[in-house]
Amino acid sequence: MEVRGGLKRRPRFVILLMMSIILMLNVKGAEITCPSECTCRTAFDPELGHILRIVCSRGDMHNIPVEFFDRSAEVIIISAPKNRPNFLTIGPIFTQPTPFFNLRELHIVNSNVPSIGQYSFWGLQHLRLINLTYNNLTSIGADNFRGLINLTDLNLDHNKIQQMPSETFRHLTALKTLILSNNQISVLVPRLFRMLAKLTHLDLSDNPLDELNPEVFKDIQHLRVFKCRRCLLRRINTQIYHLVANLEELDLGENQFKYLTSDEFISLKKLKKLRLDGNQLSVIVDNMFGRNRELRILSLSNNRLALLAPASLTNLTSLVHLDISHNKIDRFHLQTFAPIVETIKTINFSGNNLPLNEIAIVLQILPEVHNVGLANLSLEDIPPNFFTYNDHLVGLDISWNKLTKFPSKLLARTKFLQRLDLSRNKIETLEEEDLQRLEAIAHVDLSKNLWRCDQCSAGVMLVYMTTTVLNSTIRQLTCYSPLRLRGTKFADLNFNILDPCPSSYEAQMSVLAGLLLLCIAVFSAIAAALCCTRRRGAQYYTNEEKRREHEHEHPDELLNRTEVGSVATIHAPYQLVSKSS
Repeated sequence: MEVRGGLKRRPRFVILLMMSIILMLNVKGAEITCPSECTCRTAFDPELGHILRIVCSRGDMHNIPVEFFDRSAEVIIISAPKNRPNFLTIGPIFTQPTPFFNLRELHIVNSNVPSIGQYSFWGLQHLRLINLTYNNLTSIGADNFRGLINLTDLNLDHNKIQQMPSETFRHLTALKTLILSNNQISVLVPRLFRMLAKLTHLDLSDNPLDELNPEVFKDIQHLRVFKCRRCLLRRINTQIYHLVANLEELDLGENQFKYLTSDEFISLKKLKKLRLDGNQLSVIVDNMFGRNRELRILSLSNNRLALLAPASLTNLTSLVHLDISHNKIDRFHLQTFAPIVETIKTINFSGNNLPLNEIAIVLQILPEVHNVGLANLSLEDIPPNFFTYNDHLVGLDISWNKLTKFPSKLLARTKFLQRLDLSRNKIETLEEEDLQRLEAIAHVDLSKNLWRCDQCSAGVMLVYMTTTVLNSTIRQLTCYSPLRLRGTKFADLNFNILDPCPSSYEAQMSVLAGLLLLCIAVFSAIAAALCCTRRRGAQYYTNEEKRREHEHEHPDELLNRTEVGSVATIHAPYQLVSKSS
């Protein structure tokens, strides 16, 4: 009986326990407080599990209502739209009177924060990320970050920071990522990054630095990613590369480099990504990347290169992506590409002075290439067999050219194409077979062409817009002609507002013009005939009168005429008169 009774009681116990848990959860959920201008929701994070996120993004805030925030929040996001920025200050509001002990991420963005108060984050030991982008910070100091012993990410970009003293970040011993881009920093003082031994990612882009002091990099020798894009750099002391020899990504794009030596990157043997685009380089010398065998991405676009040296890519046997677009290259040495024949997947020829036959020869020796850039080459047509040796092409950019027709025969050979950019050409319409080919391509850009919006040219496209996967692609296109529809999106078109087919209209006009010309010709012929008849009649009567007058003249007077033509003319009549007399 007891056993049975026990068995009967267990289900009740389980039910009561489940009800208690649900009640506790409901009570906990009911305890969550949230100000009216914010949203507070529990979300799932792959790393943190279920977390409470507080988001205040309406803008026009002048203080953060932390007194109404649930203290168990793990993520707090304060932001604002560009047209309604916040005007906030940061002090110890997250630590007093009761700290947000569970806080992992703090985002205060586009809020015109002028400064950070001392000890503002003291006690927030679980904080991993602070994001203070798009504010008005002009300076920072070490005491601003005291107590953040577990912080790994600090984003201070898009502020107005001009200077930082030595050891500014000395309390952030766990920091791995530091973003200082888009500020007004002109000098990096020695030992600025002291105690940042774990720093792996540093971004100093868009600061007027002019030069980099090697002393600054002695404390961050484990750096993996370094970016100094648009920093007004003319050269870099190669001693820096010796200090950060573990670099895997280096971005020096859009600076003022004019020349690089053959041993420029000799110390960076682990380098995988190198961006030198947007500089003033006129030559890439032989063996410049000879020690960078692990390099996978190389960008040399928007420089002044006229030629790649025959051995400029020597030892780059891991290179996958090569961008040489928008230079002044007009020919190639085939041996230049020999080291990358088996590895290269993406190559960009756009914006050079290259004839198609030069590019075709290179593509023949690069059968593994999957992405090709042929933009801005003034192409009016591309031969159908151009990609005979590249039938596995996945991406193709032929934008900014002069194509007037969809290259259907060319694309018939690229059966695996998934990305196609045909924007900014002179294409006026697409036939049904063109649209069928485009259906098989996942990402298509057809914008900025000369689309003709009449019933014949746009009718088929409108049908495809409503019935196929090209819906979103065609809807965004805009008419170029007729003038009354220029700028109108295809999404706003219907068949009834389109002009009649220009072919039938032109045919009708040509027939009318032909009839009109025929009528003019007939009337002209009749008028000419009438004129000729009248002229001959007048001439006949005039000659007849003259002849009669001449018959009454004396024969001696006729012989006295001096004009030879006249004598020949009157001699026969004279003889006739003599015989008759």
